[in-house]
Amino acid sequence: MNRVSALLCAAAFCSSPFVSAADLTTLTPPPASSPEATPWAASASLGYLAVRGNTRTTSLNFKGALGRHVGRWGNILKGQANYAKDSNSTSAQSWELGDTLRYNLTEKNYLFGAVSYTRDRFAAFPSRASQAVGYGRQILDTPTQMLTLAAGPGVSEQRAFDSRKWETRFMAVFDGNYVWKISDSTQFSQLVHVEWTSLNTYVNPVTELKFTIVGNLFATLDYEVRYNTHAPAGTLHTDTLTTVNLGYGFGKF
Repeated sequence: MNRVSALLCAAAFCSSPFVSAADLTTLTPPPASSPEATPWAASASLGYLAVRGNTRTTSLNFKGALGRHVGRWGNILKGQANYAKDSNSTSAQSWELGDTLRYNLTEKNYLFGAVSYTRDRFAAFPSRASQAVGYGRQILDTPTQMLTLAAGPGVSEQRAFDSRKWETRFMAVFDGNYVWKISDSTQFSQLVHVEWTSLNTYVNPVTELKFTIVGNLFATLDYEVRYNTHAPAGTLHTDTLTTVNLGYGFGKF
């Protein structure tokens, strides 16, 4: 690849007192800048499964993030990787890197800039890159629930699995981020990312249930859908990922 611009995760940040570093592992940046925010926050989680006997299956999933918060500014660097092997063949292999910068205009309004790159060996579009800027607003913020919406323009590049040519298009993006604190130890989140271009519309909802085990140790159950409206011939429109991870985080963002 001769250019790496960014796949966006247009930031769904907002003020919320119950958002901890553990939430940084989600694909879309989490709510940011609570009154208790610390200058640094980090989180990492890992899921591993090995089956031996009549079949040999190995799967590995990793998510990590590093957040920095100073005054009106916030930044988050994120990464994710997935790998699966059945007997002697690899059945899943993907990784994603992204960075999002946010500037708070007010307690409820902010501007963002985001860059990211995704490589998924078995997806309809195995390479995806873009960059975007935009505006976001906190719609709901209560002690147990929050909702943020964000949107903006950008540039997207993607390459089909059967082509070496990169297609560059104007991009419009939309993100929604809903978090519900069910109890002191359980949290539900629903993230939706939509990326529209004249070539393809990419829809990426992520559902997560997080459990605090003890202190900064947590577990997550994630279900992610990656849907393309225009998939190349011979490929499916939809990919799904279900992961169970154990993680550790510190700080609040």
